[in-house]
Amino acid sequence: MRIESQRLGTVVIDDSSIISIPDGLLGFESHQRFALIPADEVGAYSWLHSVDDPQLAFLVVAPDFFFPDYAPDLPENEAALLELADENDAQLLCLITITDDDITANLMGPVVLNVGTQVARQVVLADQGFDTRQRLGSS
Repeated sequence: MRIESQRLGTVVIDDSSIISIPDGLLGFESHQRFALIPADEVGAYSWLHSVDDPQLAFLVVAPDFFFPDYAPDLPENEAALLELADENDAQLLCLITITDDDITANLMGPVVLNVGTQVARQVVLADQGFDTRQRLGSS
C-alpha cells in the first residue's frame, strides 16, 4: 500500500502492518486505520500515520527508551477489549508533543497495541499518577 503523506512524502507500507484503532484516538475518533512507520534507526520513535488521511500523523515513542520505570497497570477491561492474554503481547506507544521549549510524552494516555492482532486502543490511565506532558528523559 502507498500512503501519500503530507509530512513524509510517499511511503510504501505492507498491508499486514496496518494497525486498527476501532475507537480512534482521543479527538480523532473517525480515524481508525494507521501505519506505524519507523522514524529512527533504533526504534525509539515512530510515526503513527493515518492510512486514510495524508495530513494526519502523530510522532510516538516507545516509552522504555526514555522512561525505564514506566509500567502502567492496564485495566482488565481494556486488556479484554484488546484480547491481551499476556502482557508480552502488548506494545506501548506514547504520543509526543513538541513545542519551542520542550518535548513531552503523554504517559497518561498511551496507545496499547496487541502485536498479534494489530489492534490498538488509546487507554486513559487517570488514577495512576501519570502526566500527559512528561518531559522526555525525566520520570
